[in-house]
Amino acid sequence: MTVLSDARRSARGLIGAALLCAGLFPAQASATLPEPLAGMFTAPSDLFVPEPEVTLQPDTRGPALHLVTGGQTTAKALARRYGVTAGAVRTLKSGPGWRLREVRLPHPGVARAPARPASVQGYTVRPGDTLSGVATRHGLSMVDLLSVNLDRQSLDTLRAGETLNIPTRERGLLVRIKPGQSALSLIAGYGADLVATARANDVLPTELHVGDELLLPGIRAESFRQQLLAAREAERRAQLAYARQQKYEEYLAWQQDRERQRLQEKYARQEKYEAYLAWKNSPERQRQQAAYERQARYEAAQAAARQRASAAVQQGASLPGRVQTASTSRAGGLAWPLRSFTLTSRFAERDIAFHREVFHGGVDLAAPFGTPIYAASDGTVSASGYGAFGLNVWTVNGTSTVIYGHMSRTAVVPGQTVHTGQVLGYVGCTGVCTGPHLHFEVRLGGQAVDPLALLP
Repeated sequence: MTVLSDARRSARGLIGAALLCAGLFPAQASATLPEPLAGMFTAPSDLFVPEPEVTLQPDTRGPALHLVTGGQTTAKALARRYGVTAGAVRTLKSGPGWRLREVRLPHPGVARAPARPASVQGYTVRPGDTLSGVATRHGLSMVDLLSVNLDRQSLDTLRAGETLNIPTRERGLLVRIKPGQSALSLIAGYGADLVATARANDVLPTELHVGDELLLPGIRAESFRQQLLAAREAERRAQLAYARQQKYEEYLAWQQDRERQRLQEKYARQEKYEAYLAWKNSPERQRQQAAYERQARYEAAQAAARQRASAAVQQGASLPGRVQTASTSRAGGLAWPLRSFTLTSRFAERDIAFHREVFHGGVDLAAPFGTPIYAASDGTVSASGYGAFGLNVWTVNGTSTVIYGHMSRTAVVPGQTVHTGQVLGYVGCTGVCTGPHLHFEVRLGGQAVDPLALLP
């Protein structure tokens, strides 16, 4: 059946009208054209032949994809990949090792909402909710809750107002069918039971399409939970690393500030020394020095005269029965707690920021890590472990208390009696510390005193 286009019909009508108006052929329908025009125009009689009836029908076929595949790819595999029947795939051309195939996709119908199992309900997160709390409230394990919420990025981040999927009957894996997938391919890929899946979703798997949600009963997202646990651990480690970096940067800033202060003090001392040199060589200082020398000579002469007079008096005097004695005594009573060290901070010294904020009630003796610490006096161990000075040991003898701080390891236990020279522990840098050292403090009647005044 031949169908003439509108343009062709219009052209034929115009040509016929023009010929009639020009008188090139008679009005009879059976007239013929002159020989020169016969090859150029349709016969006039044909212009009056009625056109056949044309019936227009909509194309119900969907869009088609043209694919080149290998010779081993079957039509059934292509149909499964694109979610169509095997009849929608046909071979157009083929050759050695290749085939050109056409895949007819389903005709796009009226848009519908994606299907999802009726047993999966939505829960709106409330302020203060956690994943574990929501799972416990609905009688679920964490794996069961995660299996129907595969879009979770964290086990801890949960915002109020967002929606969580809650399975009310069967427990399983909730997945969304993506392009190139089908419900049957997902069931086979995860190894789920076909009949149980149909019952859990209340629909035949063949009726589900791309964008629909499918519940696979009995499938658990164990690996997904492990992945989120690994992400949580990685985030925790990152936060610890960030905190350490922040602390290290604060320490570097403190070091730079201390170095700046040291340089400022050095420049101030240099300026003061240069001022002293300028004064030392000044004429005024030379005049003062000459006056001091004259005064010194005068005082020396006066002292020599007094000494001669005293000697003369003693030589002529006689004091029988008088005996002169002399005695010596050693103050203190403490021994040094380290054999080799460097004194870095004195009693009540404000040399670092911490000592400016907190009164320094002892002395700091710097030594390498692991240097033995000895008892400075006899006593009883009242504390051994972490305390106000990191890992520290406290000994008590009457009203006196001796503190050994910032140890790396202790060698005594509370209640133990120790004697002077006995090993109490080893030098470290625990607690508030900027380097390995021993904080040595003495308290008499609860009041901190300068240990240097009691040491030999």
